[in-house]
Amino acid sequence: MKKVFNRGFSLVEMLTVVGILGILFVIVSAFQTNVWRENTAEQSALEAEGELRGTIRQFMRDVRGAAPSNTGSYPVELASTTALTLYGDSDGDADRERIRYFVSGTTLVRGITNPSGTPASYSDSNENKKTMVHYLAVSNTRFEYFDGSYVGTSSPLTQPVDNYRVRLVRLTVTIDKDPSRSPLPLTMTGQSLIRSLKDNF
Repeated sequence: MKKVFNRGFSLVEMLTVVGILGILFVIVSAFQTNVWRENTAEQSALEAEGELRGTIRQFMRDVRGAAPSNTGSYPVELASTTALTLYGDSDGDADRERIRYFVSGTTLVRGITNPSGTPASYSDSNENKKTMVHYLAVSNTRFEYFDGSYVGTSSPLTQPVDNYRVRLVRLTVTIDKDPSRSPLPLTMTGQSLIRSLKDNF
């Protein structure tokens, strides 16, 4: 009678199988991690782009609607490279709010101050601030101002800007969440004429 031997796996075979499975596990894990990181980065980029588009639209509406304040002040109060202060009816209540855009660290902030009292005044303590854009590349974010002679190619007014000459305002914003990783920085520009002053063109 022939003897049949049940032969199991040797130690070397077991170690080989475990090693191959371990390598496969590491490869699959690394792939999944990369997919998750790319997914997160793309989602973050889409959110940042949406935030930026919304901010540019709001900025253009605010500039277009700028008008003298409730106290009779000129529509543009401050025109610097990192901040813009103007007046306009941002909420449709017939009062003209003080609207302020300014760079704060790596964010772009919009502040609204409603007029109060009689005679009307604008108190800094009543300003309602909202962060509009995160992850600014500050060196590539700027406000530029143009006078009535602007025809699309002329240079912006030099700083310090005479507020009474401002007829068009341009905002360029660049965001870059992580300069060492993709996606690449995203830049958007929006500009608008001040409608209440356009008769000067």
